[in-house]
Amino acid sequence: MSITQRSDSMNSYFDGYVNASTSLNQFFKLYEKALESRNEKEVRADYDTMNTLPVLRTPSPMERQASELYTRKIFMRFQEELVGTLTFMASKAEDDGEVITYNVAKFGEDHKAYNVRFNVLEMKVTCSCQMFEFSGLLCRHILAVFRVTNVLTLPSHYILKRWTRNAKSNVILEEHASDVYTYYLESHTVRYNTLRHEAFKFVDKGASSPETYDVAKDALQEAAKRVAQVMRKEGRTPISNGKVRSHLLNDENRANYTSGYQDESLGEHMNK
Repeated sequence: MSITQRSDSMNSYFDGYVNASTSLNQFFKLYEKALESRNEKEVRADYDTMNTLPVLRTPSPMERQASELYTRKIFMRFQEELVGTLTFMASKAEDDGEVITYNVAKFGEDHKAYNVRFNVLEMKVTCSCQMFEFSGLLCRHILAVFRVTNVLTLPSHYILKRWTRNAKSNVILEEHASDVYTYYLESHTVRYNTLRHEAFKFVDKGASSPETYDVAKDALQEAAKRVAQVMRKEGRTPISNGKVRSHLLNDENRANYTSGYQDESLGEHMNK
């Protein structure tokens, strides 16, 4: 932290208790009062976090997930970053097959772009602003990339326990975070990105000659039949020409299928 930030933090902590004329003896007594006041505020904040629900500002599953995990104060900061993505655009700059680099900038301000590197297989992401490294919260630039890549929930390794409502307990964060809904979304994202990565390599090799093209096309058709068979056994919705047959969707599948489109209402990404 910079000296200015540290100074501001200390001034805020002792505001109303200590001033330039406070003696050393007085300081120790007033320090105890300041500490008691801080503890009382913390207890009230804990009560609000556990007993009241924050107002959600988007239909994003990620915002709902954060509201259930983070303390109220931290959630408000995260929510600000999430809503901030509405003013941001994320465009792909490079793709080496494993790490994709995005330029993220406010609409009309491409000259102020941030660089976000996303490893889709490991679900690891970094931003040139380094907000996560500094504060432990993901920035709006990374959240903007998550939106365009269909990452609907926060990966568990980006939810630091010290910012969660269970920070004071021995409850392991992953146990709380891995409810059925969150687990489905995260695992679906990993499967999607892994298959996409393998498909790109397959298409590149398959298109190299007419002979490999014919072999690759036959293999894809056979794979599509086998996937359809498994989906029918699982009672899942078949896919025809890339589109889900909506009249066959039950309530659960309809919710899963439409959740990604609801998240599109977040718009284009927020700016710093």
